[in-house]
Amino acid sequence: MSQIQLSRRSVLAGAGLAIVAMAGAAALIAPASATAPTVADPALPASIVAVAPELYPEGFTYDPTRGAFLVGSARWGNVSVVTGEGKVTELVPPLGPVSTLGIQLDLPRNQGVVAYSDFWIRQKLPAQGPPMSALARFDLATGEVLQRIDLDPGNTGPTFANDLTLDADGNAYVTNSVSQTIVRVTPDGTLTKWRTDARFAAKIVGANGITYHPDGFLLVARYDTGVLYRIPLDAPEQMTEVALPRPITGVDGMRLNSCGELVVVTNSIGEAVGVPGGVDAVTVYGSADGWTSASVRRQTNPWPLSGPTTVAFTPSGDYILSGNVGVLLSGGTSNELTISRF
Repeated sequence: MSQIQLSRRSVLAGAGLAIVAMAGAAALIAPASATAPTVADPALPASIVAVAPELYPEGFTYDPTRGAFLVGSARWGNVSVVTGEGKVTELVPPLGPVSTLGIQLDLPRNQGVVAYSDFWIRQKLPAQGPPMSALARFDLATGEVLQRIDLDPGNTGPTFANDLTLDADGNAYVTNSVSQTIVRVTPDGTLTKWRTDARFAAKIVGANGITYHPDGFLLVARYDTGVLYRIPLDAPEQMTEVALPRPITGVDGMRLNSCGELVVVTNSIGEAVGVPGGVDAVTVYGSADGWTSASVRRQTNPWPLSGPTTVAFTPSGDYILSGNVGVLLSGGTSNELTISRF
């Protein structure tokens, strides 16, 4: 297992993070590709253990063009490729003194999309300008950053871009865990404060996991309270709470699988910074009424590794990321990350 190649590690030298949780104007935007990217489909092992110096990835996704995973970094603010053999190679250099969190792919445009924030890093480093939450688009083949969008322009208080999802048109929707607002960013970089609701208000980690449903709505969860919301894309003011058998406390990443089920990853990571957490588990929810309500279909509780954060779907199965974020939260250090089949 080779170690990560961090050519710009100096960007965050001396950051010394003890906690993590999980801009600028638009630049050049690449046009959508006329042809679909080449798809690689290698068989992935049931478990991938990779070595990378203090990477602490919280968000990840599967990249079918490589047959590998893309992971962020709470420590370095970059994006790296993790192969089935556990090799880790930097793809996108550090975006600044930030944490790269939610990651999704816009395959029609051959791009990756990543949310990042300095919310946790500025707790330990001297403030350098106003707080930052942003979105970046990058060339999926080369890692070149094509666009950066400030998600909270003019803000002087806390801001915490966390997870994101893409709809069928490539619009990105980003949760801000210390804000009442979910923003939308179009592929050309236009920013809209898409949904503002007092039910999202939180001091540390509120709105977190978010995913798009092809029937035209979003599902959004709060980490601290475990409440799940359904938000129609064409009428976000009609946001409603999904009826659940019990709150999904500690919900971090979540995605809809090919069967239309919601795979939810929960953890207790937030407890280290005073946020009520859940258990380390992976739970699959289903709905028979268009997500007015939902019930548990199956569950792995407890998850065998501490601090799982999110799920990614591959031709080899569904995989869960355990990036040792909890170790960082507790002030320790780790050079390992594990990606395990669910």
